[in-house]
Amino acid sequence: MKKLLILINCLILTLSFCTPALAAEAEEDKVKTKGAYYDIEAPDYETGIALLVNADTDTVIYSKNADKITAPASLTKIVTALVVLNECTDLQKKITCSYDAIHSLDGTGSSVAGLVDGEKTTLEMLLFCLFLPSANDAAAVLAEEFGDGKTENFVAKMNAFVQELGCKNTYFANPHGLDDESVKGFDSDTQNRTTASDMYLIAKKALANETIVKMSSKYGKTMPKTNKSDVRYLYNTNPLLNSYSEYYYEDAIGLKTGTTDKAGACLISSATKDGYTYISIAMKGETEKIIDGKPYNTAFLMCRYMLRWAFNNVKMKIIADDNYILGEVGVKFGRGADYVGLVPKSSVASVIHEDLTIDDLTVKLSDSFPEIVDSPIEKGDSVGKAQLMYKDVVVADVELVAFQTVKKNYLWAMFNWIEGIATSKAFLVVLLVVIVVIIVLWFGTKNQRKRKKRRKQRIEVVKDYSKLAK
Repeated sequence: MKKLLILINCLILTLSFCTPALAAEAEEDKVKTKGAYYDIEAPDYETGIALLVNADTDTVIYSKNADKITAPASLTKIVTALVVLNECTDLQKKITCSYDAIHSLDGTGSSVAGLVDGEKTTLEMLLFCLFLPSANDAAAVLAEEFGDGKTENFVAKMNAFVQELGCKNTYFANPHGLDDESVKGFDSDTQNRTTASDMYLIAKKALANETIVKMSSKYGKTMPKTNKSDVRYLYNTNPLLNSYSEYYYEDAIGLKTGTTDKAGACLISSATKDGYTYISIAMKGETEKIIDGKPYNTAFLMCRYMLRWAFNNVKMKIIADDNYILGEVGVKFGRGADYVGLVPKSSVASVIHEDLTIDDLTVKLSDSFPEIVDSPIEKGDSVGKAQLMYKDVVVADVELVAFQTVKKNYLWAMFNWIEGIATSKAFLVVLLVVIVVIIVLWFGTKNQRKRKKRRKQRIEVVKDYSKLAK
């Protein structure tokens, strides 16, 4: 009996290390995708960093090194203006230019509006100085005024502001964008840094501010006489706004230029036309690239080129309706169908190149998208979330639903349930134990019969001996 128990334990232990064969292989991803890419044909004056985004939908149309950290130069002043206007909307507020603010720029050779110590002017004029001639002295005065007398306080507000916007790679060390020439990289707290992707978030915020749009879109402004200066004429450093410039673009709106050795030539511009708004960003450009024997600022050329290209080639269009099957997914125990088609819950519209169709996009399923769905499933039932991708950019978010109804095959489901039980480890162990018990009982019964037979035989022998003795 002990030997039999040992045998049973050995069999159970062996089964614990063996897994039954799977009833079926894991289902493959049933959603079929097809990809095709369309890029802007880069001109020979392409800048090192470029980004073109539809501001209505946040759809990226073109991107080159958009997440590469670089110096922002005077693009910094957009944030300076945003922080100031976030604290004060009284454009007629009188501000006095201090000695410390004005002379903090001594020796930099940077762009200024000619503000002088003790000069009194309005917030409005200082903002015009900030945007049009890109005046660093105006930035210094505003930082001191709205930093409780300390520039570092204002800079802290700038950094907090961009963090709230969602900028991940932006840091400001000053309110004007001048580089720290003593530092080569961008790890120092004395060096301004950003990316085109972050600047897009900043630019979009600026476009929502009517004051900034109005000011940055003006090419010229007269600054009235002050207690220290005569009338001054301010001109915008953005030639896309100058109708006499060869860079002129009639639909351009601001926002800001910038140039330093580290940043190169920079420009953020926007344009609205036919109900669309685009933001173009060009950084790490050349200030004097020779093209056809003439020097050109490639940031200006690139921004204009991207805006023109967008309006000529990109449209808002319906790319898929609720009858367009984007793919299929397996159905478990489906009656007459192993798969169900997937369609958008509703029509999908997006900003896309006018030559592209739904067949040129890829479908990216969410992480939670099921590999197989259980039956029954009704037409219109939600299956999961997905994204339509154009290159590496999300064109549209879609909810995929069942295209048709698939009933449940209950007979198949029951058979599968029984099969699952029959092939389970627990069932096999129980079955083995039952078999062993039956064997044990059979042998036990057999042995018992033999013992009874032998006992009976002994009794009969005794009886025979008893008869003989008599």
